[in-house]
Amino acid sequence: MTCDDVLEIVEAIAAGDVEVDSTLRAHLETCPRCASTLASARRLETLLVARAKPKAPDGFTQAVLARIRQEQWQSEERVDRLFNVAIVIALLLVVGSVIALTNVDAALGAAGTVWGMVASASGQAVSAAAPVFLTYVAAIGLLMSALVMWWWADRRVSL
Repeated sequence: MTCDDVLEIVEAIAAGDVEVDSTLRAHLETCPRCASTLASARRLETLLVARAKPKAPDGFTQAVLARIRQEQWQSEERVDRLFNVAIVIALLLVVGSVIALTNVDAALGAAGTVWGMVASASGQAVSAAAPVFLTYVAAIGLLMSALVMWWWADRRVSL
């Protein structure tokens, strides 16, 4: 067992959440740093247990529950709006399909017009976003290189 392993669980040992096994005990007996850290953690745990626990302010529980209910209601409201939009779109598609079945030539002409508008708008959007796209590619490259360096450094430290 290493010092890093012990220091990771020293608070849990002091609180009594983790039992001290033979390998941990052997390490604590041979490592003054870890033994000192455990002793300090046990003193702190004793002080915390002995200290009176503060009482929550009046109305705290009701305020927290009210906020939870409000956030839950807002979340449900967003889901309801999304569902309603999906239903309207589906209804428009059904109505458009029925109209297209009754008047195929007009529907094809309208679809062609809509397709032309979408193609024109998407072409303009792509040409406007092209300079920004290179910036995003460069930022992603920098981020990836930073993450790789971080991973490499962390791996080297833990070895």
